[in-house]
Amino acid sequence: MADRVKVYEETKKKGLPIWAWLLPLLLLLALLVYFLTRHPATAAAPAAATPAATASASASALPDLGTVHFATNQATLTPEDESILHKAADAMKDNPAIHLRVEGYTDSTGTDPHNFSLSQQRALAVASFLKAQGIDGSRLTGGGFGPDNPANTNGTAAGKADNRRVELFSQQ
Repeated sequence: MADRVKVYEETKKKGLPIWAWLLPLLLLLALLVYFLTRHPATAAAPAAATPAATASASASALPDLGTVHFATNQATLTPEDESILHKAADAMKDNPAIHLRVEGYTDSTGTDPHNFSLSQQRALAVASFLKAQGIDGSRLTGGGFGPDNPANTNGTAAGKADNRRVELFSQQ
């Protein structure tokens, strides 16, 4: 009888450990959370919105705020940038429930550490300007993302100029 037990032990199949099942699920969950928090504008809207809710949402929505562009290796606002930011500050003052996400970017010129630092400086320059216009800093979020998410190709001078930017996104 001992031989039978031994044969059984040799042919016994082991299942996958629990971490082998949980790891892919946790990875999928992390990706889902990332994309839902990184791109909240792409989240699905509620299927049945009441007319009152639709009217209040459109009344508190900010207009297209535009994009602030920068010179190569600079984080200094130009007069054109300041006029865009004055409009954004006025719109935020008119809509106190709105928060603003400020995202800074660079072109692909230079090293990644330098570009991430420069994009952060650009986002901070925009946030500082808005704070100076009376916008509470708690209503501003965002950061610098370096050359990630280019708006245009980095193969041309015009494309690089488009990528040296700070984008403004309204959040409720």
